[in-house]
Amino acid sequence: MDQKSAPLVEALAAIERNPPVGFGAPGHNQGAVIPSGLRTLLGKRTFRGDVLTPKGLDDRTEGALALQRSHEIAAEAWNADFCRFVTGGSTQSLHMVMASVAGPGQAILIAANAHKAERTYALATGLEVEIVPVQIDPEWDIEHGVHPDALRSALARCPAAKAFILVSPTYFGVTSDVAALAAICHEHGIPLIVDAAWGGAFAFCEALPDDPLTKGADAAVYSAHKTMGALAQGSVIVAKGERLDRQRLWMAYELFETTSPSVPILASLDATRRDHSLSGEQMWNDVIGLAMHARERIGAIAPLRVFGHDDVPDGGALDVTKILIDVSALGISGYAIDDWLFAEHRISIGLSDARHLLGVISLGTTRGDIQALERALVDLVAQLAADPSILPHMGPVPGVGTLTVEMAMPGPEAIAAAVEMVRYEDAGGRIAAELIAPAPPGVPRLVPGQRISPDHVAWLVANRDAGAFIMDPVDPSEAMIRVVA
Repeated sequence: MDQKSAPLVEALAAIERNPPVGFGAPGHNQGAVIPSGLRTLLGKRTFRGDVLTPKGLDDRTEGALALQRSHEIAAEAWNADFCRFVTGGSTQSLHMVMASVAGPGQAILIAANAHKAERTYALATGLEVEIVPVQIDPEWDIEHGVHPDALRSALARCPAAKAFILVSPTYFGVTSDVAALAAICHEHGIPLIVDAAWGGAFAFCEALPDDPLTKGADAAVYSAHKTMGALAQGSVIVAKGERLDRQRLWMAYELFETTSPSVPILASLDATRRDHSLSGEQMWNDVIGLAMHARERIGAIAPLRVFGHDDVPDGGALDVTKILIDVSALGISGYAIDDWLFAEHRISIGLSDARHLLGVISLGTTRGDIQALERALVDLVAQLAADPSILPHMGPVPGVGTLTVEMAMPGPEAIAAAVEMVRYEDAGGRIAAELIAPAPPGVPRLVPGQRISPDHVAWLVANRDAGAFIMDPVDPSEAMIRVVA
């Protein structure tokens, strides 16, 4: 395949040279009419590229095979047997892959730190879920990957499971021992599916951790918009080998993908793949160099700490472009610091929680951006030293390792049950009737049907008081939670 070719980009350029006279959707007709205020903000060319795939990007029967060829070229780029571009983000991609391996009433294994996308699909479709515990780092209060022994135990508890979904890398850039986990899955005759949303570039640079397909994974999902340069919601599904039914995966893709996918998103995925195929090694070596510089500069700002290679558990690897900063020594929550950085320096941090900030260094990050972050953190430490009252001090916050999972009733039944709203403080012992998954990273801490323990109450209250904003609840502003009546 010619990795220099980008069929979707080329087709889009052809439309601009010879635009059709349209009598269908989209109704703006390539920018003939643009909603007020957007012409200046987005420009007409944004709308000119917003066409449909048939009778737009391609002909009525898609005879030029522009989308199909882009998928085949991308499959080769990721060393896969199957590839599809998805315009509904990796949430939609994960739903497609899950639909291809298990149906209602069947069981699937999911890592405890999986994104809420996996849990919501299981809730909506009646899949049985067996949670596989992850390694907890008590010193840093973060979740890492799955240890092989934990997967073996989960398969012993749930031998009928149809697949295992792993998160690797984690939001914090730490990978699992994918090869060992794949071997265990294959011994049991099931596929390993990797939610590699943050690892799409791994296949294109030797200095990054290994791509999961090279370690035996049967399918992977990448969020190409997160760090690789594609437009938001641009996601990629790849599959390799025979353990996953590729025809069924294709059918699931057709079932879930919209019949009017965003052509600009598709073209951005095509162009991103081309850039990475041709220049990924150099592009990411440059990013890694920038990240290492940032790690050195931020790590020198006392009393901040930066997570490094020595903190990674055995069998894992670290993507150094994810810079996890422990701010707990300041006595101020990461939430408050996040807000201060934005208000005082216009710094937008990738993630904040009670004791951390996470900075993601990506293709679009510049040396000036790193300098701005360093200056802002130095200013923060200096201002707190001069006047500790400029930000509220944080009380004790329970670690994520205190949260356990006890399902008291099936999730779909809890959603459909009679419910009531109670305060966080009064929720102990009750059964959750909604999902609580603070994002980022979007990992569920409670799901419908789960018993709310006193530890959950303590964790929710402490994080609320530290400044967390949890979007999921029906009533987030009043810190109420929906429970089974």
